[in-house]
Amino acid sequence: MSGLWLYGIGRTEPGGAALGAGIGGAEVTCRPVAGFVALLSDAPAERPAATRRHMLAHTAVLERATGAIDMLPVRFGTVAPSEVELARCLAVNAGALDQALAGIAGRIELGLRISWREGVVYEEILAADPALRAMRDRLARRPGAETTPQRVELGRRVEAALLARRAAEAASLAAKLDALADRVAELGVAEDAMVLNRAFLVPRAAEPRFDAAVAAMEAEHGQRLAFRYVGPVPAFNFVRLNAAWLAAA
Repeated sequence: MSGLWLYGIGRTEPGGAALGAGIGGAEVTCRPVAGFVALLSDAPAERPAATRRHMLAHTAVLERATGAIDMLPVRFGTVAPSEVELARCLAVNAGALDQALAGIAGRIELGLRISWREGVVYEEILAADPALRAMRDRLARRPGAETTPQRVELGRRVEAALLARRAAEAASLAAKLDALADRVAELGVAEDAMVLNRAFLVPRAAEPRFDAAVAAMEAEHGQRLAFRYVGPVPAFNFVRLNAAWLAAA
């Protein structure tokens, strides 16, 4: 493998922001190419696997640049054969790249995951439904082999209550944050305990206000909900570059 490993594309340089080391520890440089600015390093001799370590190295470069300027994130593993080929690609796709940059101009991506703390949601569901709680208690006193249909029904009812509670709580929490963002991406929940998983595209100037809103929410709900708040991060959830754009140029 040879060529130039591409991390991101912008229109301005990130000033004094330190870009740090990239894939394989290679030096990352910010180069003017065809009227754009590209974050590049020499590609390693062998294509690196998409391991967590390598993915984090790629993303870390983008995070350092994103903190200072608008930058289109490029997917892990994108390699230009040469700077000449990269310049041709950027020139051919200049219109689409400028449109994508306009979509994130002056904005940053912030991510928030909210989950119920261990055991909280099931206790709340049973506390809110005395009939369901009584059913659980009755079944707990009887052998499992004799109550299989009833236990299946209990599981079905708990699952339905969980989905309803998640939808209501997610809507309530999101309503306090969505209004502070220009765009929102719903990322979906990955486990039963997760309530909300969203990315927010927020004006840079509004970041302190968004931070304060999340902090207030955590102060209010922190005993029963766990918050994981990250950012600014590369705006992957709001940028859709054609995966074949480099090869097709």
